[in-house]
Amino acid sequence: MAEPYQTEEEQVQAIKDWWKENGKAVIAGLLIGLGAIGGWRWWVDHQKTRSEQASLIYAQVIDAAARGAVDEATRDGQQILEQYAGTPYATLTALLLARSAVEKGDVATAAVRLQWVIDNGIDDGFRTLARLRLARVRLQQGQPEAALSLLGKGPEPGFATLFSEVRGDAYRAQDKPALAAAEYRKALLDGKLNGELRRQIEMKLNEVAAAAGEAA
Repeated sequence: MAEPYQTEEEQVQAIKDWWKENGKAVIAGLLIGLGAIGGWRWWVDHQKTRSEQASLIYAQVIDAAARGAVDEATRDGQQILEQYAGTPYATLTALLLARSAVEKGDVATAAVRLQWVIDNGIDDGFRTLARLRLARVRLQQGQPEAALSLLGKGPEPGFATLFSEVRGDAYRAQDKPALAAAEYRKALLDGKLNGELRRQIEMKLNEVAAAAGEAA
């Protein structure tokens, strides 16, 4: 996913679209090694059934989360994580439960859910998104060093702008305004930034540049 996206929501949708277009091919590639036609057919039917079951439970998780029924969403979500971990719905569930936890102010639970995606997610894009969100959670927990460790130093295809912004936030939390300013400037190089996000990063840049004695 080399194309940059302006928001996390656009990135998540792009990943979902990729899986919709390529998921069958990925599964088919895994099936090549099974050999026998009988085993292949059994595996296809088995995976299809599991995916359908997981999708039904995931719909229940979405509904419960939308209604604010956190306990219900968590219960159904945990069933997906335990019984259908190999499906894309497990990754989507963990991300959804993490977001719900953040909205409730339970960043510790959010961190656990996001770490699950990093360790078990079936797609690189989702794992990268989980790293970004977990870095933000670590900043909320007052752990900028942990945030920087999650973000790494190199650009992330499709996520470079947001990674630079959060790196800047981490350096700002460490009282390193010059390093923070450098990361914010990298983020502002993205010509596709929407106006609101651009203004947000520019405000951060102005603040740290002043602290570092630089021109924004």
